[in-house]
Amino acid sequence: MNPKKPIRIAVVGHTNVGKTSLLRTLLQQTEFGVVAASPSSTREVISASIGVGGDAVLEFFDTPGLEAGTDLYDLFAQRFLPDHRHDGPAQVEAFLDSSYASNEFEQEAKVLRQLMRSDAAFYVIDVRDPVLAKFQDELTILMRCGKPLVAVLNFTAASKAYTAEWKTALARVNLHTLVEFDTFSPPAGAEQELFTSLVAVLPSARAELDAVAADRAQSREQRRREAYFQLAELLIDVTSYRKLVPSADAKILSTAIATMQREVKLREQSCLAEIIALFAFRLDTAVLDELNIDAGYWQDDLFAVHTLKDFGLKAGLGVGTGAAAGAGLDLMVGGLSLGAATAIGALVGGVYQGWQNYGSRLKARFSGGQELIVENAILALLATRQRYLIEQLTRRGHATSGQLIIGAAPDQQPSEAVCWQPGNEPAPLREARKHRDWSAMAPDAFEPSSEREKQVRRLQNALMAGSDQL
Repeated sequence: MNPKKPIRIAVVGHTNVGKTSLLRTLLQQTEFGVVAASPSSTREVISASIGVGGDAVLEFFDTPGLEAGTDLYDLFAQRFLPDHRHDGPAQVEAFLDSSYASNEFEQEAKVLRQLMRSDAAFYVIDVRDPVLAKFQDELTILMRCGKPLVAVLNFTAASKAYTAEWKTALARVNLHTLVEFDTFSPPAGAEQELFTSLVAVLPSARAELDAVAADRAQSREQRRREAYFQLAELLIDVTSYRKLVPSADAKILSTAIATMQREVKLREQSCLAEIIALFAFRLDTAVLDELNIDAGYWQDDLFAVHTLKDFGLKAGLGVGTGAAAGAGLDLMVGGLSLGAATAIGALVGGVYQGWQNYGSRLKARFSGGQELIVENAILALLATRQRYLIEQLTRRGHATSGQLIIGAAPDQQPSEAVCWQPGNEPAPLREARKHRDWSAMAPDAFEPSSEREKQVRRLQNALMAGSDQL
């Protein structure tokens, strides 16, 4: 039994209206065809398909742009209309069989020939252009092919757009099936609407088109979930990462801090690359601005309030009520003050789990060393800008050429709220602080575990749900 042939869709329209850009977005291929500001960048018919389960269901044909619509309209009226007044397809075939199709109207002939071989067409309109006679003339000729047309109003997000005028003009020629689809930043649900519009003009293909739409929706959700999993893994890795510095020497400590900063930057860059690849964009689609990791962003949270609670202690040992890294440091480095002695007494007194988690750090302190961690403000920044990246890629068309700059400073951050304020970290990150073996950034200590996987999934779901769940 022969497999069912794909549904053939020609993509037609005036030159430089975004036909190839539309297909790049639909196909999720940034390299498909040629996109240029100059007209006639597509000279030949190029095909590509969308499939379900390995079988091609939709086959698209990117056609050259129409340029001589008015001249061709006049030729049709004078030379081919008298014999085919009531038979548009026959009129088009007569033109394609004539010498005109291989000479002065060769480019238009390629478009019409492909449209005649197709089941339907997307007629792409750049709504930044007003409704002109040349566009109306070429549309009249396209409609003479007798194939169902869906008007695709492109660049609808432009500051100056003639969307309403185009809708009126299309209605006057009885073309009511249209979709607003900005190829640079498609509106939410626009792709689904595009497939639905094809069902309206090709009702016999409903099952196949519905299958494509459902498969695309599922793929989008899977990509988004995987992207947030990558972000959750980044945050768990960075949160649980610690660097033991055996000496308190300022130069050694400075070198260790610089190394740790570089490692975190590389880890975030790796996450960015993985997310961009998931959405099938070029790796240079987005770049990270420098992290704000000046001195003070690398600290030991041994005496943060939640850490004290892990030890079974209440805040109030002279370390204040915040992260209080300075006070905590003074207690440990300055000698066995009353507060330090009390803390150690509580540790030795039986808080075994806390001792397991923090014993190496206390040992480093007593031997004159440090153990560095990444401060909470950096974790919030990492989460915020990577989540911004994910949501931007979710809405971004593959025809977009501009580069996303994911800024670090608050005044550079795009209009997105931070995921959380420092000190209000999600529970999975507070748990990750206790587990040095959860960070894949330290291969010598990393130990995959079901508990780590559980916390990564919890954080993934919270990040996807938004601020209310964080």
